Amino acid sequence: MCYIIKVISALLISAVLQTGTEAMVSTTPREAVTDFMEGLRDREAVVMERYMDDEYVNFIANAQGDDEVIERMNEALFSKFDYHIEQVAKKGDSAVARVTVTSVDFSGVGEAYDTAAYQYIVDNLYTEEIADKEHLNARCLDIYVQQIEKAADTDATVETEVFIPMMDDGYYGWNIIMTDGLMQSVLGNLQLPATE
Repeated sequence: MCYIIKVISALLISAVLQTGTEAMVSTTPREAVTDFMEGLRDREAVVMERYMDDEYVNFIANAQGDDEVIERMNEALFSKFDYHIEQVAKKGDSAVARVTVTSVDFSGVGEAYDTAAYQYIVDNLYTEEIADKEHLNARCLDIYVQQIEKAADTDATVETEVFIPMMDDGYYGWNIIMTDGLMQSVLGNLQLPATE
């Protein structure tokens, strides 16, 4: 009888501890999307690290250059950023969220950057600055940020409906399946500068 009571007590304690742990770390798909959107807007390192394979997240988190220029870029990128989770559907270990994202319309930044960067290189073709790759990279980043700031200074915003797929990570959490196309839509159709 004493053995049976010990076994039952051990099972009850185990069940209570597991339920308590699950409640502490359990997230819903809606919470996963909220954490991602808030983390992206605030450039939270913990959130960004989870999606570093994505070209856009990697660029935002790891852009190399003058700290002031990087800060200007981030302020402009997220100056009018907002989102609203419209609906979340879940089935088994997969889920999808329909989210309306409002952002500055950055669709013209890529072309404007190409034109401005080309003009800078042509104007300075015979200077020593062009031969200095470090200086040239810093100048091109500054030109790119200027184009982002010009777009952010206008009233042109874009409202985009995106579908964010997720998979259950097996540990009471949800991982967003990130793609460059999804991030481009979230960031107002921003085109990243060519790296070659």
